[in-house]
Amino acid sequence: MGSLLKRLLASSVAYQAPSIVAAALALFTLPLYTRALTTAEYGYAETLLTFVILGSIVLRVGIGEAFVRFWFDDEDPVRRERLARTTVTVVLATTSIAALAGLAVAGPLSELLLDTRDAPLMAGGLLGLWAFTNLEVAYALLRVEERRRAFVRASLANVVLTVALTVVLVVVLDQGARGYVLGNYAASTVVLLALWADLGARIRPVVPRRLGPLVRFGVPTIPAEAAVFALNVVDRAYLLRVESPGAAGVYAVSVKLATAVILVVRGFQAA
Repeated sequence: MGSLLKRLLASSVAYQAPSIVAAALALFTLPLYTRALTTAEYGYAETLLTFVILGSIVLRVGIGEAFVRFWFDDEDPVRRERLARTTVTVVLATTSIAALAGLAVAGPLSELLLDTRDAPLMAGGLLGLWAFTNLEVAYALLRVEERRRAFVRASLANVVLTVALTVVLVVVLDQGARGYVLGNYAASTVVLLALWADLGARIRPVVPRRLGPLVRFGVPTIPAEAAVFALNVVDRAYLLRVESPGAAGVYAVSVKLATAVILVVRGFQAA
């Protein structure tokens, strides 16, 4: 019992630390972004970021959650590797197909989601959808293997790269909402590729087999998870359409300042 508690506490600290650093840097850089971006640009960018996370929940089809469960049901290393490779393959396939399909209709899709036609902004969001979703699976593999140091290094690298790229694109190059979205997810793409190189054979694509148990466990988790997240962010999309993009931007700033409570429990939940 004592060793389990130590593992739980160590994992809680490891999984929470990057979020704390990210929140601190977000508060530090927020004045930079609010000076460089109009409230409308900030509203468009933050609303798109929420749609990226919501889309990620759907595109994972519950496989990520099922992966964690079934990993601990079987201690055979060969079957565990097969499970990891299957999970990576399925999520890579769903996100790649969705991203490519979205790029083909980026303009109309941006009108549907943001009530404005901006294909480059939407393209940045689609990159984010692909990178964020696959990165979540890579992080899950680090967690089940209890590679806490690797998780912290990757997460902190993602935070630092994101801040650096976003500041350059938004503040220095004045790329507006497009720079804000691209800065967030270009960094995630770099970290994802680095993690794939580190994980090696464990994430090499494979022809999926025995998806039935994963799907049966994972798919029923999607509606609840998506609904809970949507309830937390639907007000932003509502403000953007009914009031104005500027109102959504001001609201998004207030949300940034209210994340402290979430950080308290997120690391424990992940552990």
